[in-house]
Amino acid sequence: MPAVIIHRGTHTIGGICVEISSGAHRIILDLGMPLMERNGAELDQEALKNPSIKNGILPDVKGLYVNQSPSVNAVILSHPHLDHYGLMDWIHPDVPIYLSRESQTLIEVGNIFYPPAMIQKTLLDHCCHFEHWNSFSIGPFTITSYLMDHSAFGASSLLIEVEGKKIFYTGDLRGHGRKAKLFERLVTHPIKEIDCLLMEGTTLKGNHEMGFSTEKEVEEGMFRTFSAQQDVSFVMAAGSNIDRLNSIYKAVKRARKILVLDLYQAYLLDQLKEVSPGLPPHPGDEIRILYIGQHTERIVKNLGIQVLYDYRSRKISEQEILDSRKEMVLRIPLSRMFKIAKTMQKEHPLKESHFIFSMWSGYLNRDPKFREFYESFQIPIKEVHTSGHAYFKDLNRLAQALNPKSLLPIHTLSADDYKNYFFNVVRLDDGEEYRL
Repeated sequence: MPAVIIHRGTHTIGGICVEISSGAHRIILDLGMPLMERNGAELDQEALKNPSIKNGILPDVKGLYVNQSPSVNAVILSHPHLDHYGLMDWIHPDVPIYLSRESQTLIEVGNIFYPPAMIQKTLLDHCCHFEHWNSFSIGPFTITSYLMDHSAFGASSLLIEVEGKKIFYTGDLRGHGRKAKLFERLVTHPIKEIDCLLMEGTTLKGNHEMGFSTEKEVEEGMFRTFSAQQDVSFVMAAGSNIDRLNSIYKAVKRARKILVLDLYQAYLLDQLKEVSPGLPPHPGDEIRILYIGQHTERIVKNLGIQVLYDYRSRKISEQEILDSRKEMVLRIPLSRMFKIAKTMQKEHPLKESHFIFSMWSGYLNRDPKFREFYESFQIPIKEVHTSGHAYFKDLNRLAQALNPKSLLPIHTLSADDYKNYFFNVVRLDDGEEYRL
């Protein structure tokens, strides 16, 4: 009889870890770095630096970690966000890790540019790729990746079939992004006879609603700002959020402005073009690249100096940005924004420029440097964002379409509310076994 254990995720967003077992065979879905304590409190930063089962950072999974005798068949990663893969360094080298090519690319490029605490050293040692839509087997389990709309490029929902049962894990998903048709396909052509649905509910408390309902609306909001700008626009968005970079790119192109990226984003887009050739940049467009010292050093150290020469046709100097500031849209690190804004301020006040914040609003409160930036230079702030997670209306459509025999809340702060919205809800606690 198959069983499901949510080791972490029944009371929290992030840090997800799910075990599915059949007899002596076990697979793990995601092994993420937690974002909060199980009671919602802030995490102990020292504990994060030294993860263990004892301090609660590592989920209590037997036979998974480097200091244990391995008894887990495999770990399957749904997508490349740290709260779903960030503990993979602790997996025993004899336990294979399965992930999509897109996920591996994002993690590998991150390993070049991210700070040491975010780097995954063991990635290449025991990883296997899966292809979306193509089933593969691990012991008695048959797994199929469903490419999904999410703010992480290449994100998967996962169907696990074992002993005649079907378990569907949504991972993180949404139905209002640039790949919304993938969500629509799942709703209009649903998988039949789902026995167990593990469904995320990040947005159920409503704190991810930003006034922009879709990624297309984000593009339109940015286009309106860029097309009317009388001075430089600073844009703060995650460099790894490829859908958002695409929205910024399209808005800049339509507004006939110049988009300035850093080497991390340029190199990441270049690598992802191998699996998605339609991504920017494209010949003749107005993407320029600002070389930043720390980035150039990491490229030379890890990839060789030739990469810098490969991008020289798009290289832009700080002086060029200053000379044409009214045409510029800068999606660069905040530290470099400070430097450029300080120089610009000496020439002309920045009151007609814009600071577009295109991430979850909670980050504004967590990092005072954002507020320091726009207040120091008296730059108006505009929040132009939509969630990377499905809103209630789409979660409801998904639950109705899949019609599961049981629905398990996961990746949510609102698990107790699921029964008010959905049917066949089974409310678990972390570590509790559920037999199908």
